[in-house]
Amino acid sequence: MSRHRHQGSPLPVRTLLPGDVYCERSPEILATVLGSCVSVCLWEPRLRFGGMNHFVLPYRPSNAEPSFRFGDVAVTELIARMLSLGGDIRQIQAKLFGGAYVLRAGNPEYAVGRRNIEIAVSELRRYKIPVVASRLSGIQGLVVRHCTDCGKVWVRPVGTMVQTSERPSQLHELSCVSEDIVTAMITCDQDGLPVTIRTRQTPAGTADCQICSDSPTGGRQT
Repeated sequence: MSRHRHQGSPLPVRTLLPGDVYCERSPEILATVLGSCVSVCLWEPRLRFGGMNHFVLPYRPSNAEPSFRFGDVAVTELIARMLSLGGDIRQIQAKLFGGAYVLRAGNPEYAVGRRNIEIAVSELRRYKIPVVASRLSGIQGLVVRHCTDCGKVWVRPVGTMVQTSERPSQLHELSCVSEDIVTAMITCDQDGLPVTIRTRQTPAGTADCQICSDSPTGGRQT
């Protein structure tokens, strides 16, 4: 697929379901809906392509077949696909989403959403891939759309009304990056529930994309 598109021409949208991993060199919008699940969005700014996964549980049990439903398998597979398509591990950057405490039962410290976040951060650290933005934890699911042409990700809480007449606003600038994400997860509100973690740095090489910037995504841009 050609990377040269007429201004305003929409990118194809590919929806990821739980257990999916997707990565191609062609520009697309990758979309999914998350609760306690986590999605890792990767982008390579030099070649301007990216990928995304959607995993359900953190670790594959020793007696289970390999499956992309498990974070330790899905994150490694997504990185491998990025590299197989020519991506440079020194250039790749990550954005993380999901891991909500949606069931609100039991101790939030042991909730599956928290453990999904921990395995994603752990695997990215292992490959020294920086996390440049995230929206994690909290008690509400997310709708996520990742533009693989420019690396931007648009998010909105599940159930939020879409205001197509307004331009999405950016997340607040915060200092928290990958080294602090797991530590910051201990932050709770007055009811003891996890507080949504929002992080943002200016990702190196991020390019403006008129196509996705003008789309009525109904979310916030990271």
